[in-house]
This record gives sequence, C-alpha cells and structure tokens, in this order.
Amino acid sequence: MLLALMLAAFTFNTAESLPIGLLELISESLRVSVPAVGLLVTGYGVTVAVASLPLAHVTRAVPRRHVLTGLLAALVVSSLVAALATSYCLLLVARLLTALSQALFWAVMGPVAVGLFAPEVRGRVVGALSVAGSLALVLGVPAGTWLGQQSGWPLPVATPAALGLVSLVTIAVLLPTSRPEEQHAAYGTSPDARRFGTVLVAGTLSATGAFAGYTYIVKSST
Repeated sequence: MLLALMLAAFTFNTAESLPIGLLELISESLRVSVPAVGLLVTGYGVTVAVASLPLAHVTRAVPRRHVLTGLLAALVVSSLVAALATSYCLLLVARLLTALSQALFWAVMGPVAVGLFAPEVRGRVVGALSVAGSLALVLGVPAGTWLGQQSGWPLPVATPAALGLVSLVTIAVLLPTSRPEEQHAAYGTSPDARRFGTVLVAGTLSATGAFAGYTYIVKSST
C-alpha cells in the first residue's frame, strides 16, 4: 500500500511539473507563446494553493479510500484529455482539473499513509513519501522531457494516466474503507502551533523560490 501511495505522489508531482521541460514543444504545437505555456505551471500551482484547504474541509467526512480513488480517477481522465488537447484552452482546463485533484491529494494522502503504520515508524513513512515526490523532479520531469523530444509532448503528458491507474486499482482493492476520524493518525499527539506555523512559512518560501526559477532555467538552457 505504501508503494502505491508513493507511486501516486510521484505521478502527481511529475504531472505538475512536466510542462517545464516541454514549454517550447507545446508552444510550437498549439501556436501560443512560451509565457502562455508557462501559465500551465503557474496556474496549476496557484490552484493547488488556493483549493487545498476548502476541498479538504468539504470532504472531511468522506472515507479516504473513496477520496483517493476519485482523485486518481480524475488524474487519469485529465491526463488523457490534456494529451489529446488540440487547443490551449482545453489543455489549460485539463491541467486545472489535475491541479484540483492534487490539491486534495496531498491533504489526504499523508494522514492515510502514516495511519497504516505504528507511531514509531511514521517519520520514515513521511520521509518515503517525500522522496517519492522529489523523484518527480529528479527522474519524472527529465524522462518526460526526453520522451517529448523524441515523440512529441502528448505522450509524456499521457504517461501519468497509466501510472495513476496502477495506484488507483491498488488503493481501491487494498485500502480499508473507514471514516477519517476513525483512522489512527486522525489527530496529532502533541500539536504545536508555533512549530506548525514555522513549517508553513518555510514550505511556502521554498516552494515559491523553486517554482519561480524552474521555467527560467529551462528557457535559458534551450
């Protein structure tokens, strides 16, 4: 089960950043400017940031297996729609659907994953999920960029659909159906508001700096 969640984390993060390496390919194919294609990344990130908390609140009572399978189904569909898009507007809509799915995925996935394990190993579980997400930039995006250069941008954009389907089936079959409040990691054992705030600020600053630089680095290297 942890491997399925790690694969899902890798897939969502790859889908999020994939256009970074495909900027000029998409620009030429759809006949739009490179900055417009860059909005496929920027708009995605803004959507995730804005929608995460409201979606988590709306779905707070829905069993986590149902939520995760629904999110992965949305990832599969939106990735296929994006790959088949013949216009910039359709591609942007598909990207925003993926972004809405990812916004809730990260809010749900962490408690689900750590709740499957004893408290003494939950730190390692969080670390494994972080590694899976980080591998998207180390392996997923470069591989997608190479694949796009060989075959065109639609194929790498469609690839998350296949990976997401594997995670979807595994989670649908193996993850127990339980209400969020019944899970072992539903509540923190010793919450600290100050430390939590520090984590939020640090995460916001690091994510903003990283995403602000990605497209400039790609553009300058082409």
